[in-house]
Amino acid sequence: MKLKLLALLAGFALPGLPLAAQEIAPVNSFFERGPAKDYPVKSVYVGGEVRNPGPVELAGLPLRSVAVKEVAFEGGKEAFKGAYFFTGYSLYDILNARPVNKVNSDFSPETDLYVVVENDKGDKAVFSWGEIYYARDNFKALIARSARSVTAPKKNKDWPLPEGSRLVCSSDLYNTRFINNPTKITVKSVAGVFPGKKHQLLFTPEFRVVAGGKTTVVSDPSRLAAKRSYLDAAYGHGTGFKGVKAADGFVLKEVLAAAGARPQDSGSSLVVVSSRDSYRAAFSLAEIMNRNDNADLLVLDKGQGEDGRFALFSASDFFVDRNVRSMDKVEILKI
Repeated sequence: MKLKLLALLAGFALPGLPLAAQEIAPVNSFFERGPAKDYPVKSVYVGGEVRNPGPVELAGLPLRSVAVKEVAFEGGKEAFKGAYFFTGYSLYDILNARPVNKVNSDFSPETDLYVVVENDKGDKAVFSWGEIYYARDNFKALIARSARSVTAPKKNKDWPLPEGSRLVCSSDLYNTRFINNPTKITVKSVAGVFPGKKHQLLFTPEFRVVAGGKTTVVSDPSRLAAKRSYLDAAYGHGTGFKGVKAADGFVLKEVLAAAGARPQDSGSSLVVVSSRDSYRAAFSLAEIMNRNDNADLLVLDKGQGEDGRFALFSASDFFVDRNVRSMDKVEILKI
């Protein structure tokens, strides 16, 4: 008992004692009881469609923390890599320092923006602008300044800590967007031609899924996906509260899976959902296929409604701006 007390006061673990007895600090949080490692991260370059591209110094930004259960795909199988508590600088705060300067000025909404995070080895991770600035949870993606093992005392095992800083995302089921030592962030808008006139929705009895050079026409999503029901307090970033509304629809990731999309391929892929009035919204494939919070996007079937038969509902968003009405096309792009 005396040895345990001395170890606790000194802040280090004694060899030979089980982990349950090697408490690093008397804290309530289960996330902060394991060994930790710090990483020297100073700046990251932000470029692309921003007003003042250049390095962002990280020291002046707020520190955020996320808990991560890291699962990888190895040899076609799931492999658990560890449980961690990361503290660092969120993409939300880093990008806030660089106001957007959209190239596509004829489409003012920022729903078509996305972000590519890279390291010097060429590894990439894609995030939609919406999952950073439209979502309810804004700080889930961060560049780690420190990592701590979330140790299970009864297993008597600390998880191996990363050797250097990492980009991590706490909402991802698999680690497809975890990259080592990120150095560059690029803001882009979706390229392509989107015909139609603003607010002139045309009824579409079906929508198309374009993936891997193939087009799948979907007229009955109930044949492809399970149905779910959500209740949401709808709020537009410009128009404000729109009422509490029910959303009954079919799980989009299951529709995309039928077209060949897989979560293990989601790290650097983008999904563009568009309507016939030229409105569009960008999503990372990861936020659709690779979620660990079950806040899945839904395809709503409105029948013969004037706004078009099918509409998208993004359950994880705070704002309704990515809820595309009169869906015409869902396209998966490799970035």
